This record gives sequence, C-alpha cells and structure tokens, in this order.
Amino acid sequence: MSVTEFAGVTEDKDRGVTPKAGLYEFWTEENAHVYLHDTDFRRLTYEPGRRPVLQLEFLHDPRWTPPELSETPVVAFRFEDVRVVEWREDRQGHDSVAAQSDAPPGQVECFDWDGGHLFTLDTFTLRLVFHARRAEVTVRAKSIPRPPTGTAKSAAPTSS
Repeated sequence: MSVTEFAGVTEDKDRGVTPKAGLYEFWTEENAHVYLHDTDFRRLTYEPGRRPVLQLEFLHDPRWTPPELSETPVVAFRFEDVRVVEWREDRQGHDSVAAQSDAPPGQVECFDWDGGHLFTLDTFTLRLVFHARRAEVTVRAKSIPRPPTGTAKSAAPTSS
C-alpha cells in the first residue's frame, strides 16, 4: 500500500505525522509544535484539474500560540492529487454560530490520517474526507488584508 508523501513535518517518529495523531498534533521540520485544537480553521481552497489541489489554512489563537510560532501563526496545508470523498456542512453547527457570538465556527475537532491516503477533517461546522498523495505543511505570518483596488486613498501630499 502506498502512503501519502509529507513535506514540512519532522521525520522524528514520535513527533511527526502518525496514524494515531494524524495532522491534529505534530512538529514541523523546524521543530515548531502544531496543535490544531489551538487554531481556528480559516480557509479552504479546492482547485480541480488533472491533479486536484486542496489548500487549508488554520490560524493560531494569540493566547495559545507556541512561542516558536509567534511570528508565523498561520498553519497552511497543501494537498496534491486530491479526491474528495465527502464535503458536508453541519447545519446545527452553523445554526449555533448564527445564534451565539462566542460559538467557534472554525474549531478543529480532529484531523485524522489513516496511514495511507485518507484524511478526515472535522470542525465545528464542516466535515471533509479526502484522499491525497502528497501533503505539504508550512507556517507563515498572518497576511494583512489589502483594500480593494481603486478604493485606497493616497496619503501623499499634493503640490499646487
């Protein structure tokens, strides 16, 4: 049986990605501790094609960000050669988020890996099951939102 190829995670068998812990908790190649329970699921991008790509982003809560990730609190996953098996939104989770301002829409419940190619992500509002042949993990700084084109005002003084 072939296994998903991982990049960006430690090869240490006690700290890397294992079928027991999946992608819920592991260490990166640079020994940064990633614990998805302390993050908020923020973005999902699916790119269909001959080799479909799935990208997922998680943002650490500032109160729980490990010191080694304080400058790079975004955990980004890029899965290649993806086949989505199930994509289901939890209506009850969405209703709870709509009714309660403190409900955690992106809270990660689990991110399992079966030891082969199958991944299961469960959040407060979403269940995603998919196969992937390759997975790359990176951490990066939080991007600053830019104003839409044509709406920014110049701060430079004008000459007369």
